[in-house]
Amino acid sequence: MMKALKTLLAVFTALAVGLTALLLFYHDKNGPRYIHIYGDEF
Repeated sequence: MMKALKTLLAVFTALAVGLTALLLFYHDKNGPRYIHIYGDEF
């Protein structure tokens, strides 16, 4: 039972880390474009 819980925890942790990295990468990719648009407006 304990082994199954640890495996489940490991899977959820890996999923959370992967999702966070994906969101950070996506935000980082879109970031400069927004800054550029704001820079052109001012």
